[in-house]
Amino acid sequence: MATKKAVELLKAGDIDAFNQWVKERRKKGKGGVDLDDKDLSGLALSGADLHDAHLNGANLRNSDLRGANLHGARLRQADLRGSDLRDADLSDADLRKAKLKGADLTNAKLKGARGLN
Repeated sequence: MATKKAVELLKAGDIDAFNQWVKERRKKGKGGVDLDDKDLSGLALSGADLHDAHLNGANLRNSDLRGANLHGARLRQADLRGSDLRDADLSDADLRKAKLKGADLTNAKLKGARGLN
């Protein structure tokens, strides 16, 4: 149910409502949003709070993730090709086997990120 709500908000482009929903979940002691294997390609996700989100195998190809909070996110085998990650916080994120060809990581925070070799 939570995954469905998250996907609906993100696909609607209502990042403010998504971030508020995430904030309310955290107040209830719930962890990161589970978006493993979801198709979020081409979406405008600039400024989205995806802290500790599970995005393993997710399709984020050509998505706008400028300034998104992906701190501690699990992005193993995620498709981020052509995505705009300028100014995004990817610190402590797990990017092992993620596809990053053509992704713009200008000014992204990468401290502690795994899988960028």
